Amino acid sequence: MSEVNKDFSEQAIAVLLTMQRRDYAHLDKQMDMQKDEIITDLSFGRLALTMPQDHYEVCTMIWPDLQNKDATEKTLAWKHFMGTEFSLPYKVNTKQRKM
Repeated sequence: MSEVNKDFSEQAIAVLLTMQRRDYAHLDKQMDMQKDEIITDLSFGRLALTMPQDHYEVCTMIWPDLQNKDATEKTLAWKHFMGTEFSLPYKVNTKQRKM
């Protein structure tokens, strides 16, 4: 990764963390959804993340493959993102937060 890309990525991460702190009340309410028995099933088609649009835009700056046109690459990027600590505020399920 070039120095410019590294600096840009670090700045985008700082912005994302600031946004998460700013929107803590909203994200905390989302995380409370885990208590709902309806969404404890992780079968196909269940809600995995709920993310404000502005947070999504910053995430795509850090992980551009989240918008990749190739479905395989996009899936890999989302799996990678879901494995990072940055995804925790957006996960609505207790089982997912344990990943």
